[in-house]
Amino acid sequence: MTAFRSRQLRALRIAIAAGIAAALTLPIGVTLAWNQLLDSRASTSVGGASISIPDTPAALIAALGQGGQLSQLFVATLAADGVGGTVVMVPIGAATEVAPVANPKKQEVSRRLADVFATDGLTGLANEVQGLLDVSFVATGALGRVELINLFAPLGGVDVLLDREVVTVAVDGTVTKLADAGEALYPIDRVVDILLARRTNERESQRFARHREVWNGISERVGGGMELPPEVDTTSAGLVDVNNFMRRVMAGTLQVWQLSAAPVLDSTLNPKRVDSYSLDRAEITMVFASVAPSALVGGDFPLTVMIDSAFNDPIVSRAAVAKLLEAGIGVGVMREVSARENSATLVAADSDTSDAIAALLAGGLGTLDTQKWSSVVSGIDASITLGSEFAELVRSGK
Repeated sequence: MTAFRSRQLRALRIAIAAGIAAALTLPIGVTLAWNQLLDSRASTSVGGASISIPDTPAALIAALGQGGQLSQLFVATLAADGVGGTVVMVPIGAATEVAPVANPKKQEVSRRLADVFATDGLTGLANEVQGLLDVSFVATGALGRVELINLFAPLGGVDVLLDREVVTVAVDGTVTKLADAGEALYPIDRVVDILLARRTNERESQRFARHREVWNGISERVGGGMELPPEVDTTSAGLVDVNNFMRRVMAGTLQVWQLSAAPVLDSTLNPKRVDSYSLDRAEITMVFASVAPSALVGGDFPLTVMIDSAFNDPIVSRAAVAKLLEAGIGVGVMREVSARENSATLVAADSDTSDAIAALLAGGLGTLDTQKWSSVVSGIDASITLGSEFAELVRSGK
């Protein structure tokens, strides 16, 4: 990376941390690494004839603060080659899914994931998150302060850029300042304390930037990967332990994604105005179809497709996923590919499937061209390569 490009990235990170950009802006590091994320072995190894989607397992990890309260929640996914992967941050205030009913008086009220954990424990939390993300987990675990310090100890220290000072309040009411606004190198115990810090009545949206920057710092520190300790079980059986799982994730390049979230303002779903957030279904599908396609549970769709894009643009990719989901078409794999851009969107499938997709989309992805799909991927009915006509429509806001 050139020095000029590095300064641009730093300036944008500072702008985001300072609140100049939207509070829920996705991490700039992920946007710039989008090609690497989507062009990873997890998705691009889907190719050739009659093959299966590579194994990309996922683990749900709850980070616990004072009193065992849920302070942070993330899904870790392992790359197909067994080292490296992605951490996807999930708001602990994310609202659980509830089925809509005709009578508002009988409408079930959604719950925050943090409240689910407090009442139903880790098992209840895992069930709700699996339903919310449509992702299956090979491991679930809760890590407290000591376990997190031990996990990150090999990093030595982490550079973290903060948009505001970080304080924590003890059970007896004692207030301790952990960090000032700005960028600094922190030892691992302080990094963990910053990650877990929660103040009474502090809205989670005020912590989003902090969580993002801590994980960005961890990702940068991991670099190309940390050395695997000899005690780490590298077999599939070892994946059931979240500590073992995370050490393998940190043994290769670590990507970071923070799911965007919007406050739940609907008085029927959130009558007490608690600090609750809704997630973006299209974004969720886009991310996990990219980094953990084999872990996707998927919905009840008559057709499931693989999306290829040559635009290296998450806005275009998310819009395509949204159009497909709205049309009742599932997305099982999302790839960023190196290919010449074509004007029309290309659907590769047998003729009946191509006709069905075209009818369901009704022009949603722009002009469609079709061809026979020579490759067959288990669980995938068609390949869709996005065209420049659709990308231009998305970028113009149409």
